[in-house]
Amino acid sequence: MKRLFALLCLAVLVCGCAEKPDPKPEPTPDPVDWKTTYNGQLVLALADAYSVWQADNKLPASVKWEGINVFSSEFVRAGICLVLSMIDHPDTWMDSDVEYPSATFSLSSRMPFIPTEVPFSAFVQLLRDQYKSMKEKGEVMINMQIPGYESILSTKGLAVMLCRACAYFAENGKFPENINTWESSFTHSTSNCDINAPEVKAARDAAWAKKGVTESSSVREKADAIFLYARDEWVWENYNNTKKGAVGTIKAKGGNCCDLSHAVLAMARLSGIPGRYFHAQCYYSSGTIGHVISQLFIDGEWVYADASNDSNKLGTVVFNGYESMHLYEELDF
Repeated sequence: MKRLFALLCLAVLVCGCAEKPDPKPEPTPDPVDWKTTYNGQLVLALADAYSVWQADNKLPASVKWEGINVFSSEFVRAGICLVLSMIDHPDTWMDSDVEYPSATFSLSSRMPFIPTEVPFSAFVQLLRDQYKSMKEKGEVMINMQIPGYESILSTKGLAVMLCRACAYFAENGKFPENINTWESSFTHSTSNCDINAPEVKAARDAAWAKKGVTESSSVREKADAIFLYARDEWVWENYNNTKKGAVGTIKAKGGNCCDLSHAVLAMARLSGIPGRYFHAQCYYSSGTIGHVISQLFIDGEWVYADASNDSNKLGTVVFNGYESMHLYEELDF
């Protein structure tokens, strides 16, 4: 009996000393796909709006967010708060549904664009200023300045930049280092600057052929060929404002500064080179004259392409200064 009791005690000891199996580790949750979240759906909606902008030069009146049509007065306010959340909380911005203040908003302006690229950090500071205005004044500022830049940006330009930022994020998983509003307007057809006209393509092809330029040539080589062709093959004519447009200028092989600029910009934009109109009161030895010049975006900077004077070269002009300068994506005179 004693022996049986001793054996039982030994068995208990052995069992008590046996190692307990390690508990199974808690399963690691799968990472959240941001594109499926409420906030992620807004990013994609704004990215889609930018695709419309690229194709049509117009922002859509509304975007579809979680299956609901949301108008600009709401998606811009929501976009401001969302991008700030993505900047301030890069790991958790998709966890809580974005909230945005009630504020008045108007998507309108005659001159919505800034004439240069800006650091994304400067754009973020503008968004912080807008958020403060929404919270404290109950309004989205209609005309505003990006910190460090004099040019006025409208709510339309702000909306384009928001949509562009979200489109970049949707494609690259991060925001760009620099951002602008002009890419679409400065590469598409506008009034008197029809890049799809066969006359424009024929002139551009002739300009390229004359200098041996091909699709694989650099942007500067393409731009220089276009500029030299317009300067050397066409004549300057003395009259005011637009009369012919790009197509008429090409057919007539000449025009004034407005029409020559239309034609140069049409050929450049057709070639994928952003172009804009420079207008100012320019100082010449003979006096001060109102003058329009095309400018092309080459190697990160805006370059003069003034085909109205045989002494000009790509990037140089013969005037001695100017005043009352304006920059346009579309010339309305």
